[in-house]
Amino acid sequence: MRVVCPVLLGRRRKDGRITPEVEARLQEELVLVRKHGLSGFFLIYRDLLDLGRQVAEEVRGKDSARARAGLPPGRGRGSSVGSLICYLIGLSHIDPLQHKLFLGRFLNEEMTSVPDIDLDFPREIREELILRVYDKSGPDHAALVCSFPTYKVRSAVRDVGKALGLPEAELDKLAKRCEGGRACDLAEEMARLPEFRDKVNAPLWRDLVALARQIDGFPRHVSQHVGGMIISSRPLVELVPLMPAAMPGRVLCQWDKDSVDDAGFIKIDFLALGMLSLVEECVELIAEQHGRYVDLSRIDFTDPAVYDMICAGDTVGVFQVESRAQIQMLPRTQPRSIEDLTVEVAIVRPGPIVGKAVNPYAQRRQGREPLTYDHPSLEPVLEETLGVILFQEQMLQVSMALAGFTAGQAEALRRAMSLKRSREAMESLWHQFRIGALENGVDEKTARIVFNKLLGFAEFGFPKSHAAAFALLAYQSAWLKKYYPAEFYCALLNAQPMGFYPPHVLIKDAQRHGIEVLSPDVNCSGARCMVEDGAVRIGFAYVQGIGQAAARALEEERQRNGPYRSLSDFVRRVSLKREPIENLI
Repeated sequence: MRVVCPVLLGRRRKDGRITPEVEARLQEELVLVRKHGLSGFFLIYRDLLDLGRQVAEEVRGKDSARARAGLPPGRGRGSSVGSLICYLIGLSHIDPLQHKLFLGRFLNEEMTSVPDIDLDFPREIREELILRVYDKSGPDHAALVCSFPTYKVRSAVRDVGKALGLPEAELDKLAKRCEGGRACDLAEEMARLPEFRDKVNAPLWRDLVALARQIDGFPRHVSQHVGGMIISSRPLVELVPLMPAAMPGRVLCQWDKDSVDDAGFIKIDFLALGMLSLVEECVELIAEQHGRYVDLSRIDFTDPAVYDMICAGDTVGVFQVESRAQIQMLPRTQPRSIEDLTVEVAIVRPGPIVGKAVNPYAQRRQGREPLTYDHPSLEPVLEETLGVILFQEQMLQVSMALAGFTAGQAEALRRAMSLKRSREAMESLWHQFRIGALENGVDEKTARIVFNKLLGFAEFGFPKSHAAAFALLAYQSAWLKKYYPAEFYCALLNAQPMGFYPPHVLIKDAQRHGIEVLSPDVNCSGARCMVEDGAVRIGFAYVQGIGQAAARALEEERQRNGPYRSLSDFVRRVSLKREPIENLI
C-alpha cells in the first residue's frame, strides 16, 4: 500500500517539485520506518532541532542573522545523511538523491538495532543544549553514555609497575619508550629497548610482564563518551545502572555505546564542531559589515574560482582539506565539484591508505594509469571512485554485488570487520564471502583479493554520506575564505584552538591574502577579534595574561566611562596586574 506523508511538502519547499524518483525513495524509506517502528525516533530528533534553535536564540540573541532566518544550529553527519527523510526534516543538509548516497548503511530490511544519527552543533550551543535536554526529559529519563578505556601497554606499565613498587622514574621512561599497542606485547617492547632488555626476566619486572599479559584489553576505568546520550520514556534507573557524572547536574549510564545499541535505546550523539561555530560567526560578521544575510545553503556550489583556490592547495583554515597531506593531494586530484570534494575528504584517511587506494585513485584521476576493476560486477559500484574502495557504503555494495549478500548481511560484515576481530571470526567471514562469490561465478582468487581490500579498509574508512556532509561544509568554508576573507580570518582566530595551525600561521596566511591584521588597542579592541574597516583587529584575549573575563572587563569599562586617555588613566581604571599591562604595552 502506498504511504502518504506530509514530509513531501518539505520537498516542495526545498526545490519546488516532486519527481517520481523522490516519491519512490520516500515511499521506500517510510515503509522501512513503519516496519521498524521508527516514527517516534525521528520525531525525537526533530524536537531536538527545535530545542537547539531555542538555545541558539538565547545564546546569540533573537536579533542574530541566523535567528532571523529561523535556521536550526545543528546538522547531521554519518550514515543518516543518506536518508531523504533526514534531509526533508532538517537533520541533514545534503540531498541524498542528487549526490547518490546509499540508504542501506542507515536503514535496511534486516536491521536489528535503532539507527544512529550524529548531530554536529557549534561549540557554544552544544553544552547548553545537553543541559536543556536534561531539563526537558528529567534526570530520570536522560543520561550520558559511558566508555571503557582498556589497558594498553603504556597504562599497564604505569599502573601495574606502581602496584609492584618498581622505580617510578624507570616506569615512566619505559612507558614513554614503548611504541603503544597491546599490553600482552610488553616483553617484546622491553626486548627491543637496550636499557630494559636484561630486565625481562628480573624479579618484579618478570611479574610486570606476566600481569600486563593478564589484564590486556581489560577496562581500566569508566569514562564519558564524547557526546552520546540516551533518552527513555521509562525511568532509566529501572533499565540500566546509573552514576553521577564528573560535571554537576549530569548523570552517566554505566553501559557503553555498543551495549545501549544492543539494548535498543535511542542514543543521540551531540558533537561539538568548531567549524560550525566559525561559519556561523562569519555569517554574523558579514551581516554586521555588509548589511546582508548570506544563506550558505544557496550559494553557488559550482563556482570555478572557489575550486581554483582549492585545487591550488590554498586551503589553510578550510575545513577537512587544510592538512599538509591534503594540500599536497589537492593539486594531484583537482576536485571540481562537491562529489570530487567528497572523495577528497575520504581519501586522506587510514582506511584508503591501508587498502592501497590513494595512489591508484590519484594516478587514474591524472590519466596516468588505466581504469581497471577486480571484477566486472564491481564497475557500477566503484565507477565514481575510479575502481578503488573509498567509502564504507562501497564495502556493503561490493559485498552485495560480488558475494550476493543482502544489505543486512553486508552491514553485519562491515561491523564485524571494523570491530576488534579474531582469526576465527575472520575465517568465518571469509567462508561466507567465498561461498557467495563462487555462487555468483567469481573465482576464489578474485574473491580473496577483494576480501583483503575490504579487510584493510574496514576499520578506518568514512561513509560516503559522512564525507558528503563534511565536503559541503568544506566548500562553504572555502567560499567564505574566497569572498569574505576578513570576516573568515576574524572568525577563524576567534574559533581557536582548532585545525592544524597556530594563530601566527593563520595571521601570516591572512596577510598573504591582502588582509591587514591590526594589533590590540585598548580603545578599539574587544575581548574577541573583530573586523574593522576591512582589517582584522586582534582581541584582548590574545594578549598573554589577559583571560576572557579580564578582556570583557576592559571592554565594559571603556563602554561605561569612555576611551582610556593615557597610560595612567588606563592603570587607574582597570584592575590588571603588572605583567598583562606590560604585555599590552
